[in-house]
Amino acid sequence: MNIKTCIISLALTAGFSSSILFAAVPVTAEQKKQLQSVVDKYYKTYRDKEQFTAIAASVLIPTERQLDPEDIHSFVAGNIGFAPLDQSITTNNLFEIGSITKSFVSAILLQLQIEKTLSLTDTVGKWLPEYPQWKNVTLRSLLNMTSGIPNYSNDPEFLKKLYGNLSHVWSNKELLHYAYPDKPIKMNKENRYEYSNSNYILAALIIEKATKDTFVNQLNQRILKQKNLVNTYYLAGPDGSKVKKSLGNRLIHGYFYDKKTSNNVDIISNDLSWAGPAGAMVATTENVVEWVQTLYHGLLFNPRYREDTLADLETVVSTKTGQTIPTVSEQDPSGFGLGVAYVYDKESKQRFWFYEGSTLGFRVMYLWQPCNGVTTVVALNSKAGQGEPDSKLGDKIAVANLDLYKTLMRLYPDLRCES
Repeated sequence: MNIKTCIISLALTAGFSSSILFAAVPVTAEQKKQLQSVVDKYYKTYRDKEQFTAIAASVLIPTERQLDPEDIHSFVAGNIGFAPLDQSITTNNLFEIGSITKSFVSAILLQLQIEKTLSLTDTVGKWLPEYPQWKNVTLRSLLNMTSGIPNYSNDPEFLKKLYGNLSHVWSNKELLHYAYPDKPIKMNKENRYEYSNSNYILAALIIEKATKDTFVNQLNQRILKQKNLVNTYYLAGPDGSKVKKSLGNRLIHGYFYDKKTSNNVDIISNDLSWAGPAGAMVATTENVVEWVQTLYHGLLFNPRYREDTLADLETVVSTKTGQTIPTVSEQDPSGFGLGVAYVYDKESKQRFWFYEGSTLGFRVMYLWQPCNGVTTVVALNSKAGQGEPDSKLGDKIAVANLDLYKTLMRLYPDLRCES
C-alpha cells in the first residue's frame, strides 16, 4: 500500500529535538518557481475533476536555527470560490483543517497527564458517568480509535439533519446522541481500530470536566496563545459563530458535489459545531506547518517528560488489526497514534507522519518526515471524493504533498535521508 491509498482509510483527516539537522541554503527565486510549479500543476490537472477553485501549500525547509518563519515558504493558486467569486486567494486565507483538530485535543490530554490531573488509563466512566455503556473505555482507546464507540457523523439521521440545515448549531451532547450511548458497544473482533469522531467529542468533554473550564478556553490558553498560532481558530463552542463572523472574507468558500443535482454546494454557511473538537478548526497552511513542528517536537510538553510523552503520542496501532505495532512496514503500512497517523510509503520506501483532515467542503493534509524535519502542507476547498474510494471525483491531495517533498529532495540533496 502506498501513501495515496493509505490516506483514504485514515481520513474522514525550542529547536528540533532529536531530528537530524541540515543547513539548507536560502531559497532562490528559481527554487521558489519550481515549488510554485508543483502547486500550479496540481491546480491545472485536478481542479475540474476534484471540483475545487483554490489550492494553498506551505513547506518547511529546516535549517540549523530554531524554527524560524523564514524557513516556511507558501504558494497559492486559484480563487476564493466559483464564479462570481473570482477574487484570487492569498497565503492569508483560512481553510477548514478538519480532523487535524484532533491532535490539539490529544496534546491537551497529554499535558493534563503530565500535570497528573488525569491519566490516559482512566476510563470514560470515571469522568463521564452519564455514559454507562462506555464506562470501561479508556482515554487512550478514545484517542487511538480502538474504543468501538460508533461514529456519530456516519449516522443517516445525523447526516439528514446536517445537510438539511448547515447553519444549525450543535452541542457536543447532541452530537453524541447519534452515537447511541444507550446501546452496548459492538466490538469488531477482527479489527479493533475503527475511526470515530465521537471519541474526540468525549475527549473534549473529559478535558472540560477535569479542568472545570471550557474546551475552547483550554485550547486558547494552552496552545494557540502559548505558541502564537495567530492564524488558527476554533469555530465551535460558545463563541464559535462570533469568531467566524470576525474572520470575514479570510474564510474561503468550500464545496461538496451534490450527485442528485449535479451541482457544487457552497458550505460557507455551515456551522462547524457539527464537527466540534473532532474537526472545527480553521488555519492558514503556514500555521499548520508551525503546529506540526510544535507537536512532533513536543514543544508543548514539560522538557522533563517530553521524551515519554512523545513516545505516548507516537505509539501506533495497526489500522488492520487495532493492535499496537512497533512501527509501520510494507506488510503493515498504516498506523494510528494519539490523533496522529503514520504510514509506510511503498513507492519511496519511506515512513511519514501525516494527516488528512476534511470537512464538508475542504481537505487539508500535512506530511512530516522525522529524519530531516521537512514538512509539507496542502489545502483544497472541495471535499471531492475524500472518504469514498469509488468516487469519480477522486482525492489526490497526497500526490501534491509527495510531489512537493520530492521536489525539495531534488533541490536540497543534503536533506535526503531514510526513515
